[in-house]
Amino acid sequence: MKIAAIIVCAGKSKRFKKDKLLIEIKNKPLFYYTFKAFYQIKLISQIILVLNKEKINLAKKLTSPFSKNRNIKIVEGGKKRKDSVYNGLISLDRNITHVLIHDGARPFVSKNLILNIIKNLKKYQAVICGIKSKDTVKIVKNGFVKKTLKRDNVYLIQTPEGFKKNLILEAYKRFKEKEVFDDAQFLEFSKKEIKVIDGDILNVKITYPVDSIFIDAIKMYV
Repeated sequence: MKIAAIIVCAGKSKRFKKDKLLIEIKNKPLFYYTFKAFYQIKLISQIILVLNKEKINLAKKLTSPFSKNRNIKIVEGGKKRKDSVYNGLISLDRNITHVLIHDGARPFVSKNLILNIIKNLKKYQAVICGIKSKDTVKIVKNGFVKKTLKRDNVYLIQTPEGFKKNLILEAYKRFKEKEVFDDAQFLEFSKKEIKVIDGDILNVKITYPVDSIFIDAIKMYV
């Protein structure tokens, strides 16, 4: 296996009201800590950071000290998340066989979770992680309940998502016009098997202003 990681940092942070990925923690932006989480995994031979144009120079400056020991690429993002991921996929080195795709706004991702995704990729072509829902889940339309789902079958999906490179790249090309909520959904359109493993409750995605409490928590450990 020759593994790469694509870290997607090109979102507009509309729900956070400002660019959350540039929030500084000990003089480093949030996405730097996400990058470091993957850099520490020696099995990952290439890291691609996908960013908005205005973050590119900063990313180059922050990652240059690490480029001697790892193949690091900085890629400009697209209009939507799927466009940014695709830009990352087509930038992968030819010898890459498997790819992990991760949200830049999940800086708490653990080494164990990343390694567990990689371990399962030796057996399965697509591996994602998630947490079983603790709450009752209802389908609501126009403010009224339409259906209650069986909680045992509901997972809250996280990243990283892991794939055999050719499989996810072909699915992206084939279904690029479809709207998706995550990368694995492209394989659902292809009727491909997707393995789900346990995620990590601490693998929080910074999304809303209230999530700043988790950013404060990072400061205790870096």
